[in-house]
Amino acid sequence: MPGERFKAKLEPVPHGGLYVVVPAKVATAAGLVYGARVRGTVNGVPYRSSLMKYSGAFHMGVHKATVAGAGVVVGDRVEVAIEVDDQPLPTDIVSEDLARALAKDPEASASWKKLAPAHRREHVKLVIGAKKPETRARRIATMIDTLRAGVPPRRTWTPPTD
Repeated sequence: MPGERFKAKLEPVPHGGLYVVVPAKVATAAGLVYGARVRGTVNGVPYRSSLMKYSGAFHMGVHKATVAGAGVVVGDRVEVAIEVDDQPLPTDIVSEDLARALAKDPEASASWKKLAPAHRREHVKLVIGAKKPETRARRIATMIDTLRAGVPPRRTWTPPTD
């Protein structure tokens, strides 16, 4: 796997979850930035994650499934390969039926554009998670009604300007 490699201690998050600290030298060499999606391996097990920054250091969340697959526990030193993940997540892709519904409703479309990416992904997840076509259609209709009402400020996002 291309990218940078390093060893790190698997740390617990106080309220659940696990992470590793990505050394500054590795982050710079890999071209990592705050909030970037990353992919690679932990002890040979593939992962996709995101970077957070605390106290000036990059932290990468490690999913439970990755930890289980790697056969490691909190406190173990793990070998990590990391690179920027520029591939879209399944929930980054707006389905054709949702796109059509948004295109038909200018108010809902305007609200959609204001939503933070994480909130957009949650909406897409609801649509693609529907097992029956009628459930999918109902979820899209409800979503359009909700978006037409506007977006609360706490759910909005302004892209960086650099």
